[in-house]
Amino acid sequence: MAINKRLVLGKLIKGMLIILVLAFILVLFRSLSGPSLTSPSKATFDNVVVGQTALRRLGSKRVWITRLSQSHVRQALELDASVVNSDAGCDPSRVLCVISANSSRSGIDIVYLNEVPAQLPTGITWYGGFVDPASGAVFDFLGRAYKAVRPSNKVDSLNVVNH
Repeated sequence: MAINKRLVLGKLIKGMLIILVLAFILVLFRSLSGPSLTSPSKATFDNVVVGQTALRRLGSKRVWITRLSQSHVRQALELDASVVNSDAGCDPSRVLCVISANSSRSGIDIVYLNEVPAQLPTGITWYGGFVDPASGAVFDFLGRAYKAVRPSNKVDSLNVVNH
């Protein structure tokens, strides 16, 4: 009994294309359903090393996470005189500082910078922090607003997220 190789190859190709289309549809529907509920939210913070600031997702929100070090505590005390409200923003004694990435305008995210932003006058201490591109506001790494910058909106700090 002779097997028609073209017929077998044609059926094999059709089967592979059907599997490919089904896999594509599965991926499409999984992405439309939102974030996966199978992984715990704590796992998103585990890979942020001490001293690092990283953009992550917390549920459906985008947040900036900083794992604070002892040098952050010293730097925060040094910056107290440069910020609008030294009691605002994250508590420097906590291990994690979680700040909402939402800016004052919908669709624009807060940006983290290691370099001194152009809005900050020379001579002001900068240890890294955030800039709101929508308003021009400048914040330290704890989310506290700098006094020396006059943004279009008057805020003391960025929104700290309780986790």
